[in-house]
Amino acid sequence: MYNMNPFLIKTYKGPEYFFDRIEETKKLSDAIMNERNLTLFSNRRLGKTSLIQHVFSKLDTRKYHPIYIDLFATQNLAQFAQKVTEVVYKSKLIKENIFFRILGSIGASLSFDEHSGMPKIDLNIVNRQKIIKGLPELFEQLKNNKKHDIILAFDEFQELAGYEEEKAEAYVRTIMQDCPEITFIFSGSKKSLMKEMFASSNRPFFQSTQMMELHEIDKDTYAKEIFSVLNSHNKLYDKDVIYRILEETYCHTGFTQLVLSRVYSESGEKIDDTLFEMIWEDILEENRSISREQEFLLPKLQWKVLVAIAKEEFVKAPLSRGFADKYGLSASSSVARAVKALLDKGLIIECGDLGLRVYNVYILKNLQKLY
Repeated sequence: MYNMNPFLIKTYKGPEYFFDRIEETKKLSDAIMNERNLTLFSNRRLGKTSLIQHVFSKLDTRKYHPIYIDLFATQNLAQFAQKVTEVVYKSKLIKENIFFRILGSIGASLSFDEHSGMPKIDLNIVNRQKIIKGLPELFEQLKNNKKHDIILAFDEFQELAGYEEEKAEAYVRTIMQDCPEITFIFSGSKKSLMKEMFASSNRPFFQSTQMMELHEIDKDTYAKEIFSVLNSHNKLYDKDVIYRILEETYCHTGFTQLVLSRVYSESGEKIDDTLFEMIWEDILEENRSISREQEFLLPKLQWKVLVAIAKEEFVKAPLSRGFADKYGLSASSSVARAVKALLDKGLIIECGDLGLRVYNVYILKNLQKLY
């Protein structure tokens, strides 16, 4: 029988493969059960989507019907409408005759992908105003569902801030206000942008939800859970190696899980330091060309700032004279613009009291070695 690798890197596959997040699970579950809308945000690859799916898997299906919608790569309200209608159709919460009437009202039709067989909504993009005006009827039908409490999770919600329409946020906020029967979860991976959308007084979503930030799992807690998993799979291991993996990857879930997955799958009798060194070097080598390419993809000052932050590991005061002098950077105003650009591109992230860090752990380690 195939023994599945317990260190998942792609998707949620059940509570037995889900690490910690006990308090976060309670907090999100409590918000749902008490009908509070919630905004969940963190840096990328810290497990927001898995947390949502984990909580959804625990809900009583006789009472709740959770819906998950990924808004990644949507660029306007028409694409937003397309995503929503496709997912709602698959949920079977709306009778087909009503659903097709709604499709007609927004100038859309239903087709099926010839390869996957999955439903696909075809919109008449020319008439965007018709789409925008007609979509609330879909939510109206959802909120009138008498059999279930609807939980609607929008992932990568910060994409709305970049939509072509100026009032996209206000449009979705209006829908939410008109649907108090639906509990909304707004999840996003650009912390500063999500905070601005929900905490700025001049934005439509100002103070409209409970706020929840997802942080890295505590190192000792993470290690304890890893030991438990390895013990249950009868895998021998050196505890110091596990701690080293957590330290090298900063307990940043996506990167940590990849290393753990590799050492687990490639280990023989035991996970030891020799095995880790070999796999760690392989991973860094796989990412080395990407690390080098940043020099040619970025403007000169952004590149210099990126390398400087990598070499420092964490930078609390990137605009300080000491930091600029140490790495031959220009005036603080220019550095500030470079830092903002790197944050916007997702190449660096804010890590609370620790300061700024290069987001991709493998690029960070390569930049430290190469430059």
